[in-house]
This record gives sequence, structure tokens and C-alpha cells, in this order.
Amino acid sequence: MPLFAANPEIQEALTQAERSVAATGQALIQGVPEQVHAATRDLHDSAHALALVLRDIDGVSSMAAAVHERLVLVARDIAMQREALLRRSAAVQQSLHSLVPQTRSDTYSGALSRYARGGPGKAGAFRSF
Repeated sequence: MPLFAANPEIQEALTQAERSVAATGQALIQGVPEQVHAATRDLHDSAHALALVLRDIDGVSSMAAAVHERLVLVARDIAMQREALLRRSAAVQQSLHSLVPQTRSDTYSGALSRYARGGPGKAGAFRSF
């Protein structure tokens, strides 16, 4: 009997991770910031708990095929949700910048001016001879 089928901690952690992935997906679809924040915090905690449970496993050889499939699906869904969260964050930041103009100059714009070729905004950090 494979180790995964015999260990209820692994099954429980995997089930919780699957629930958290589903809840995060629903929160992203609904678009309520508080729900997204709570769901992603829960997803982070459940993924961390799953990683801790899986830490002592020596590899795929002791894994049942069905559990391996579940792990692959959870990992894929987490990656897709991470990408969706990054896209949403960029869209929110872009919307914020359109509503509230930037009041300070860029942090490194002054430092780059001595390397600029042809004026500000043109990157020519190093010239070839």
C-alpha cells in the first residue's frame, strides 16, 4: 500500500488545499477584495501545511497515482491563480495611477541620467568603442 493512501494527514492537507484553491477561484471571480484577501491567506496557509506534510516524503515512488494527480492539479491551479492575482494587481495599480497622478519622480531616474545617451529616457548605459 502506497504511503499516501495510508497517511490521513496527507489526505487531509491535500483536501484542504483543494478547498482553498476552489475558494480562491470563487473569490477572484466575485472580485470582492476582502474575500480575495481572506481566500488567498487561507490558500497560503493550506499550501504551507501541505508542504510541511510532504516534506518527509522521499518522492513520487511512494505516491499513489490518484494522489499524484491531485497534487499536480492543485499545483497547476495555484500557479494559474497566482498569475491571475498578478494580472489583477497590475490592473488595479494601473487604474490607481490613472486616478491619482504620480507626485514623486522615479527612484532611480536621477542615478541613470549620467549614463543616458541623448537625453533622459534613452537607455545608453554603456557605450561600445
